[in-house]
Parts: sequence; C-alpha cells; structure tokens
Amino acid sequence: MSELVSVAGLSFGYRNKPVLRDITFKVERGSLCGLLGPNASGKTTLLKCLNGILTPQEGDVSVAGRMVAGLPRQEIARLMAVVPQQMNLVFSFTALQMVVMGRAARLGTLKLPSGKDREAARDALEDLGVGTLADRPFNELSGGERQLVLLARALFQDTSILLLDEPTSHLDFRNQYRIMDVVSDITEKKGLATIVTLHDPNLAGRYCSHLVMLKDGRLHREGSRQKVFERQTLEEVYGMQVIVERTAHGPAVVMPAPRTVAP
Repeated sequence: MSELVSVAGLSFGYRNKPVLRDITFKVERGSLCGLLGPNASGKTTLLKCLNGILTPQEGDVSVAGRMVAGLPRQEIARLMAVVPQQMNLVFSFTALQMVVMGRAARLGTLKLPSGKDREAARDALEDLGVGTLADRPFNELSGGERQLVLLARALFQDTSILLLDEPTSHLDFRNQYRIMDVVSDITEKKGLATIVTLHDPNLAGRYCSHLVMLKDGRLHREGSRQKVFERQTLEEVYGMQVIVERTAHGPAVVMPAPRTVAP
C-alpha cells in the first residue's frame, strides 16, 4: 500500500475560535477511513480543509504527493470527489445531469459531454439502484435519493480519493448498509483512499479499516479499527458509558451501557 492522503499538523479556526488543532494522520490506497466524533468536533471542517475549500492556518494537506494549497479547483476535482451532507440547487437539473457534471473537470474548455458520457452516467445511477430517477428534477427528490445521486456523481467523477460527509444521514436502515457496501467495495477494487464522516460508530466499526477519532477539535486517537474501536476510547470520545461486544459472525458492536433504574 502507499499513502494517498497525508495531513500534518493541521490547525484551523474561524476568527478567534479554534476548530481544529494539530491534526496529523495518513490514509493509504485501498483504505476506508472513518472520521468519528460528537457534534462540533470538527469532522466537516476537516473535510473542507482536505478538499481545499478551507485553508489551514497551520500544517499541510497533501494528496498523491501534491500539496493541496495552491492547486487550482479543477485539478483538485481531478484528484478527489466530494459527497456533501446536503445540496440545494437554484436551477432545476435532473438527476442524470447532476451525475454527468462529475466529468466536468476532465472535459476541455467549452467541451460538452458525449453520448457515451451520458450512458455511463445512467449506468452509475443503475449501479446504485436509482436508475429510475435519471430524468427527475434533483430538487424534487427526497433527502435519501439526493444522497444516492450525489454518490453516483462522485463515483462517476473517477478520482483516486473520495470524501464523504455523512453519506448515510438521510437513508433508511437498508440503504445505509447498501451505500456503505458500495463505498467499501469500490474503495477496495479501485484502490481508492476514502474518507467518510459518520455519526454511527457501528457503521465505522463494520466498514472502516482505519479510524480517526476527534474530540473538541483535537485528534483523540487514530489507527486501525482493531486497535481504536474499543470501549475506553469510545467512552472518552462520546462522553458516555458503552458496551462493546465482539461477535463470532461479524465486527464488534457498540451500544450504550444499560440504564440503572433507581429502586
């Protein structure tokens, strides 16, 4: 394996409010890295720094051996694809048009997508089971349907790095696992470096090979799932008592400790 993403000493804040402090970690090719932490721990802000939307006040981000700072947006789009939490559009693009836009960074100036591009975009929607949404306006889709379309667009963008911000947040139980199955499979098969923020630690424990645990904007702990996904670390990060059970048929599962009821 070789590293595709390297973060070294990254710090960022809004005005006088520090948000991230001295974050350092690496993500290798073929690795699915989960960013975990409570609300306001800096997960989304960290993704924006990785993608060059925000500029770190200290430290560096490099992807495929290139420093993100100073790279043109088109070049960044050729290196990494992003699935945001939410997206609302002013114009009424269809789901198919949204996916086709994923190839914009690879088209020359004023060059239009080809018929093959459109067919490949339809295939990307079909692969996620939402081919019937192709001609529907994106803004009229449900939150879960939009997430599936945005994931199809990210995969269609054909980059070596995927950044996903809560891709399962609007999905039902079945589709949460369906999406993570797709993300996990394509990360392994294509040798991508995928970084995903998740609220549910059980999804991270099931799918992520590497975990980065944030608390109060600091790196609390990071490493392989086998080393990091354990009771003490989860209790420290989330500020609650938990139980971690390791089953014979799958990954470890975390749940809140039983409530004590006063007699």
